[in-house]
Amino acid sequence: MVFTPRLTKPEAGNKYYITKAKGGWSTAIVGNPTDRDCNVLSNCVGYAFGRFNEILGDTKMTHLQPVNAENFYAVAQSQGLKTGQEPKLGAVAVWQKGATLSYTDGAGHVAVVEAINADGSIVTSESGYNCKNPFWTTTRKKGTDGNWGGGIGYKFLGFIYLPEDIEVIEPTTPTEPTKPVKPVSTRALKKGMRGNDVKEM
Repeated sequence: MVFTPRLTKPEAGNKYYITKAKGGWSTAIVGNPTDRDCNVLSNCVGYAFGRFNEILGDTKMTHLQPVNAENFYAVAQSQGLKTGQEPKLGAVAVWQKGATLSYTDGAGHVAVVEAINADGSIVTSESGYNCKNPFWTTTRKKGTDGNWGGGIGYKFLGFIYLPEDIEVIEPTTPTEPTKPVKPVSTRALKKGMRGNDVKEM
């Protein structure tokens, strides 16, 4: 599977980001404020749940569950999905908020890895509950604390990887076409001739 990064908001009518009640495939809650095109936005859970299944082409949305963001990690492990500390394309990054893994002290945050840069930083796509912008991308660095830019009060738990039987192939960057080389003159040279392609003999 050639991985196609999502760097723009899901298009109108994309059923991975629309609730079943509105004709989509998602069982996530409606976002707040609710996006008119994809009603699970604005919400990090609805977005990451949709994006993970969109990458896999799973229209039944059987991978992960729309639980609180910080509980994604436990759900993934219960489903047999691999987790770890190193970023991979398509992986879901998970942060815990507070100490209890309960919504009473914060619900956490999730984002999806869309690119891994040469310097080790990553580009994530994400959304957020109560955010005016329903979609954005962020360049994140691991940092000395290993928190991947999670912010104050957030603890990075790890990455949830795509199923092992899915081979992710990075998209290739097209190269610039080679410019044709101007042919060298092949006319016979004689003493006294002049022109752009000869010097006085």
